[in-house]
Amino acid sequence: MMAKLSPKKEQILTTAARLLATRGGVNFSMRIVADEMGIRLSNLQYYFPTLEKLFSALVENMLLLVERKINLALKSDAETMSVLIDIICSELDDVYNCQLMWEIWALSERTTEAHYAIDLFYQEYLKKIACFVQSQNTVLNNDEIQRRALIIVSLLEGVWVVAGKNRSGIELDKIKADLLHTINLIISST
Repeated sequence: MMAKLSPKKEQILTTAARLLATRGGVNFSMRIVADEMGIRLSNLQYYFPTLEKLFSALVENMLLLVERKINLALKSDAETMSVLIDIICSELDDVYNCQLMWEIWALSERTTEAHYAIDLFYQEYLKKIACFVQSQNTVLNNDEIQRRALIIVSLLEGVWVVAGKNRSGIELDKIKADLLHTINLIISST
């Protein structure tokens, strides 16, 4: 993953992320980012030489933020899954984050580096959830642990994608309770 960013790179990525979330990726360009920041294109290219490099940095930066939240949840022991569900569901109310994540997934199909960053993120996410599953049900073999981790990650991500798009009438507290119950069933069944 990405090292600590300079303030200028952070500013560029923040601007690019906002533009991507509000305007979408179809007409997204280095020129649009430079114009929005009031700098010349060559100045932007000093930090990110190509659009692919900018896309990759956007993906890595967003995934790093998500990974930090996951790590915080996994440090809370018995309440881990509840905290993780709270984190995921809290993002459902944030239209900006939902839109940005959808655009980042789309970007990952356009550039090799962004695709690699998202793949690496999900590999690590699955490993972390697998460790949690193993800690909660020690009788499972490795294949069972991996399958259940995949199901849990898919369930969490699926709720985020579907509910994030269809916010009307969502009762987050009930969704959280149902998710926690379902995940506990997935983990504890033998």
